[in-house]
Amino acid sequence: MPAQCCIGVDMGTSGCRALAVAGDGRVVASARAALPAPVRLPGGSVEQDPELWWQALTHALRGLGLRLGAHRPAALCLDGTSGTLLLCAADGSPLGPALMYNDGASHAEAARIGAAAPADSPARGAGASLAKAMRLIARLAPPAGSRALHQADWLLGRLLGRFDVSDWNNALKLGYDAQALRWPDWVLGLGLEAIALPRVLPPGTSVGRLDRAAAAATG
Repeated sequence: MPAQCCIGVDMGTSGCRALAVAGDGRVVASARAALPAPVRLPGGSVEQDPELWWQALTHALRGLGLRLGAHRPAALCLDGTSGTLLLCAADGSPLGPALMYNDGASHAEAARIGAAAPADSPARGAGASLAKAMRLIARLAPPAGSRALHQADWLLGRLLGRFDVSDWNNALKLGYDAQALRWPDWVLGLGLEAIALPRVLPPGTSVGRLDRAAAAATG
């Protein structure tokens, strides 16, 4: 009977890394896939096509699968660059490029947040994902039901076949209150009516089973 393993995936700036870990903590396989550099534009904007992340993820997971030997994957956990955000349709289709974690062009939006947010909020500043969401809404005019998702949220959505969840760690920079466990009123008053904010869960929560299409894509 095959031994079980868990897969950890890190989507970084330069590439995607995947590890398979046995129950005793031993790494049984690893794989990686490179990513092209994000596009830097005048004014401090840093953008990337989200489909590049999916291509890197599927490439890394397929390579990992070829190295697993007698081990069978039982669970997968994924992280991404904090603050990287995109808008997508309800089916996950990106509405435009993602704004990367080091994008610093959302100054006007950051000023509006600064006037509304508590002084200690992680959502303050042009680098926070809330400012990026506001800028993308103004830029892309998303249809009703569109979603604002962080890099890890969107990639997990591709694996699950649904795009409705985030976790505390990602959602903090979008304004989520991890103490009250809700989206605060000051966030909802910043013109986010055009998008559906994700359901936010504790980090590490099991969010579902691998979608059949994602299983086929990743091997």
